[in-house]
Amino acid sequence: MIIKILGGIDLFIGICFWIFGAFEIISSSFLLLLGIFLLVKGLIFVIDLNIISILDILSGLLIILATFVTLPYFFIVIISLFLIQKAIISFF
Repeated sequence: MIIKILGGIDLFIGICFWIFGAFEIISSSFLLLLGIFLLVKGLIFVIDLNIISILDILSGLLIILATFVTLPYFFIVIISLFLIQKAIISFF
């Protein structure tokens, strides 16, 4: 059950980050909170030395960075797709 909840949160963050990068209609402070949440979630689960948790940490850091500087759209799409596909896999 916790995996589906965390997957839903990943799905929400991935969609929000894509909307932020494509349309810039989500505030950067809200996205900063989502990035911090993803970073903390990755740090909690990195104890297992799982590569996905390391990628969560990297994604969280890049989302936080995107609130301060403009990232290329390619990075935004890759991070968003990673989070969305990870969420879809966690639902099954």
